[in-house]
Amino acid sequence: MNILGTSRRVQSRRETRFLIFVVAAVLILTFAVPIFLGQLAALVLIVAVGLFSLSVLHPKFAMVLWLTISCFVPFWVGVDNPFYLPASSLAGLLVLGGAFAKNPWKLSGIDIGVLLICAICLVCGIVGLSRPGDVTNVMTQWLLSFVVGRLLLQRAGVQFTYRAIAIVFTAAAACAIIEFSLDWNPYYSWVIDNTQFLAWGHEQERGGIVRAEWAFGHSIALGCSLAMAIPIVLACDIRAGYRAMMVTVLLAGTVVSFSRSGMLSAVLAVVLSLLFYAERERTRGKVALVLVLGGVAWFAVPQILAVFAKEGRGATISADYRVTLIDLIPSMNPLGLASGYTEPSQGEFYFQGFKSIDSTFVLLGVSFGYLIAAMALYGCGWLIWRVVRRTSMAPAISLLAVVPALFTVALITQFGSIVWFYFGMVSFLVWESRNVRLVALSGGILHPAGQDRKNFSQLNPETAAGAADGR
Repeated sequence: MNILGTSRRVQSRRETRFLIFVVAAVLILTFAVPIFLGQLAALVLIVAVGLFSLSVLHPKFAMVLWLTISCFVPFWVGVDNPFYLPASSLAGLLVLGGAFAKNPWKLSGIDIGVLLICAICLVCGIVGLSRPGDVTNVMTQWLLSFVVGRLLLQRAGVQFTYRAIAIVFTAAAACAIIEFSLDWNPYYSWVIDNTQFLAWGHEQERGGIVRAEWAFGHSIALGCSLAMAIPIVLACDIRAGYRAMMVTVLLAGTVVSFSRSGMLSAVLAVVLSLLFYAERERTRGKVALVLVLGGVAWFAVPQILAVFAKEGRGATISADYRVTLIDLIPSMNPLGLASGYTEPSQGEFYFQGFKSIDSTFVLLGVSFGYLIAAMALYGCGWLIWRVVRRTSMAPAISLLAVVPALFTVALITQFGSIVWFYFGMVSFLVWESRNVRLVALSGGILHPAGQDRKNFSQLNPETAAGAADGR
């Protein structure tokens, strides 16, 4: 009996039934929904069902869809009722089918820690210790993006995901350069009557120039997001010359953002990749990378210094304000909102007189308690330990590169979703590397949980190299 052939026929029949179901559902929606909702709503619903179905059948399409929407649809495009869902979160819901279908999820220590943090935040919101809007962000943006990174990577494949990130974010960086060169951002014309557009749908100036922000709504969000892609580019299986060109474009994209946090994160991403990259075989592109970094610095540093010098006292005031945020630490409670929280009107709030909390860790502490902030800081310490020991992969280096920036900026716009997406990738790669190590120790008898022999033969080269070295 051909067991393999029988299994394939069973799988084929299941997929055929699924396709028939999708087609029937689309036909029903096509004729029935317009009667009740109107043609536009029906069209949106039909497209959503189609994208969800495609993500189930083609997880690589789902990965590209989420990345593309995150980089090319602004944060103020979303759904307001019953709570606000930005485009990146809507895309996350559309690709959940691709993340969970035929994809067993065996919880790791990182998964349990993330779920615990989110559960504590949810409880704080339910019992009234935290604001409902903050809890909504945690569940629909941060946790959802973590799950997408954790599970969709498992189905789409590591190297495909790396290539997708490299191409999509390089394209976003190129668009940011064009935006800066032409002084033109097409998204400012996407006027939507909501508070998100009022907050993010306008240009930013620094030293007499308009800073690039593309679809990210803020130059810091753009610069840090592009910087996080640099270690991924260096880890993907693209020719060294192309990787050097992509890194050049990403560095240039962070420069035209004129974000100090973004530029610092980009430099850290390059340096950490050169010093602590786990895969020892990928060394041919290092000389080219150093030359690229030197060339970008040669042309960009004088102009950057000139812009900051022209801005003068404004940049100093901004930096001083961020330093004074540490005064909020004594007001933090173990869980829930900090003491001294006031909300004079709906949508307007203050913590001890501070309105804008430009620090991820301080904002976590005043919104959910210093226990949550401490858990986030512990995660940063764990990242440092993994990267310095050269036992971690490119997404961990990406996250570590933006940790200093997180002390000076909150998880604004889709930058927050991208950070948690990378954290989901780290969780999967750590889980995968442990399974590969078990296989190596057992002489190839064992197989990673949730993967068949074919998938095991296509595991990430980084984790395979780590297992071979006994890491």
